[in-house]
Amino acid sequence: MKKKKFLTYTKERAILSDVLPYEIPLIFSNRHFYRFLSNNGVELDGNKLSYENNFKGDEEIAFTELLKILFDSNKFIAGDKFISLDPRAELKRLPYTYKIIHKGSDFRTLNIPHPLNQIAIVEFYEKYKELIIYYSKLSSFSIRKPSSVARFVFFNDKLHESNKGKSDDFLELTGKEYDNLKTFFTYKKYSNIYRFYEDYRYQRAEKKYDILYKFDVAKCFESVYTHSIVWALTNKEIVKYNIPSSKSTFGGKFDSLMQNINFGETNGIVIGPEISRIFAELILQRIDKNVEATVKREKGYVMRKDYELYRYVDDYFLFCDKEVVKKDILEAFRHELKNFKMSINDEKSKVYAKPMITEITMAKLKINSLFEKQPIFKIKPKEEQITFDEEDEKYVIEIIQEKFFFYIQSNKLAAKFKSIVKESGVEYKDILNYTLSVLSNKIESILIKFDKYYKEYSELEARGKLSRNELIRKSKLEDRFTNFIIGYVDFVFFLYTVSPKVGTTIKLCHIMSKIITFFKGDYKFRKGTGIVKVSRFIENNKDAVFKKMVDDISLVLSKHQITKHTQIEHLYLFILLKDLGKDYRLDANILEKYFQLSDFKDKPIPLRHLNYFCIITLLFYISNIGVYKDIKESLKKYILASLEDIDPLKRKTHSEYVFLVLDLIVCPYLDSDFKSEILGLFNVSVENRERVIAFKNHQKYWFTKWENFNLAKELNSKISEEVYS
Repeated sequence: MKKKKFLTYTKERAILSDVLPYEIPLIFSNRHFYRFLSNNGVELDGNKLSYENNFKGDEEIAFTELLKILFDSNKFIAGDKFISLDPRAELKRLPYTYKIIHKGSDFRTLNIPHPLNQIAIVEFYEKYKELIIYYSKLSSFSIRKPSSVARFVFFNDKLHESNKGKSDDFLELTGKEYDNLKTFFTYKKYSNIYRFYEDYRYQRAEKKYDILYKFDVAKCFESVYTHSIVWALTNKEIVKYNIPSSKSTFGGKFDSLMQNINFGETNGIVIGPEISRIFAELILQRIDKNVEATVKREKGYVMRKDYELYRYVDDYFLFCDKEVVKKDILEAFRHELKNFKMSINDEKSKVYAKPMITEITMAKLKINSLFEKQPIFKIKPKEEQITFDEEDEKYVIEIIQEKFFFYIQSNKLAAKFKSIVKESGVEYKDILNYTLSVLSNKIESILIKFDKYYKEYSELEARGKLSRNELIRKSKLEDRFTNFIIGYVDFVFFLYTVSPKVGTTIKLCHIMSKIITFFKGDYKFRKGTGIVKVSRFIENNKDAVFKKMVDDISLVLSKHQITKHTQIEHLYLFILLKDLGKDYRLDANILEKYFQLSDFKDKPIPLRHLNYFCIITLLFYISNIGVYKDIKESLKKYILASLEDIDPLKRKTHSEYVFLVLDLIVCPYLDSDFKSEILGLFNVSVENRERVIAFKNHQKYWFTKWENFNLAKELNSKISEEVYS
């Protein structure tokens, strides 16, 4: 049963859901920034930033200094509970820009808005959320559009209750109840494009029509002209003759917001935040409506009679029977897109005739068939007679009342998977996320099923109720299961190394985290008047699994070093490694080689070598570990040199450096003298620096969660956030 839980979040919750890209390190979030805003009543109204002054003395001084850093204020009136921003400067700020691998050797640039622009988004949503919903209803084609403001979330009631259980209960970590909100709005009709493929609308259209034509908008977000939002919501000709008055309209305000987020740029919008998808959606809504009206007026084509057309963000699916219908509709789209300075991506366009089965669908069917055969994990009651191939008989283990059978040959499995990719005519990147999701669900099911029986045997052992032969069989079961898991890890890493993108790294870590949690776990049993604590697995088996992970991660890191364009893809692996514990730390040489620090042992690290995400992840990993002391000292020098290289008047304008300084001053792995030096670069006076550092008692974290990090919980939250594939 599912129940709904009403949201108690304030209007600032847009900070949690609609301003950050999906592809960010696990330790980075807006949760603590959100709490700062809501706890202190920080609001933006035009150019006036107001707040509640809840502090006195040194704390008040520190609070106001932090506001200056956060919001890059040019005028500050202490004690009046507001900051007046210079109207000439407006709200234009530089987003934090970084790149990820997109397709092959191509890169995608992602952006995180400046904190000042983030609260401008909160203000915009609060004022115009109803208009966003209204203008999202124009198109008959759109299948992913804001429908209403999210007012509650659904959760599995049984799971919700189990999540209140003991922290050492493995099963509670398999739940899907999340701290993070996916989006500010609810969406119709599909939150993920793959849900559309499985829906009756898609399948009905396949049966009804002979042709499917897939196309998309070329570089949609990069090519969006921000002023075109006003054209889409009103009338292009009217706007051109009334430019000043158009700036005060909803469309004009949205235009200004998107420009400010991107430091005044009008060509292209930031990529990553959900608000950018909403901006593009409103423009494409108008294009859709115009196309539907044009083909009906000029050609007599009626939607759902002569054709069906569905759009997911900027991906279109056109179903029809006649080539001429397809040609006429595409011509109308080319004309309308050109009016909005956009075009169709002809290179990616593809036509399918009946039977309408895409290469990806064929590959998925074959992958599902493959995984039904291997990896295999079965538990049969002892009295039930089953037969196995002679070759596999050695994997059958009898213990107590059950017969366990598990089998995996990672090399054979890898060979068959490669064959599927080749036969289906797809690329690894097209099906890797899907494959890893299937394997993630499969391993979760296996671990839960195994644990159900194994826990009983462990309790019987703890109570001294197993015979010598049964103890031998239990030990044999544990060893064999460990080898099975090692084979599973080996296959997952084989898949990952083919296409190590951010999304696949997240899914890899999700699988590994489930295994780590399981092997680290223990049981508690009542014995007599006391409680007996028993480890789930012996140390040798834990060590075998964890060493396998470390070896595979080390291999990945040795093959891939960071570059100017690829600094995010493997950062999750360092967070995963830290979760393994102190016995599985990387050798300092591997760390230096990956971050290319070994080349600079006797000289400064070159500027722009490491971005903000690299710095915080590296600091998070090395923490206060003695063997990494030299790396930390080099990193501190690099940070100072990087900040000193930025014009003092522009340091607070750059989002990257605002995030960095706030995280550094609360980092538990850095000394006060270093933090003081950093604050000096942000114009904090000597007498106020200690006050700002001491404010950590009120604001423990800003954007990076330095301590008490729960990998399993964060990964579950992360998987829930993926809204666009």
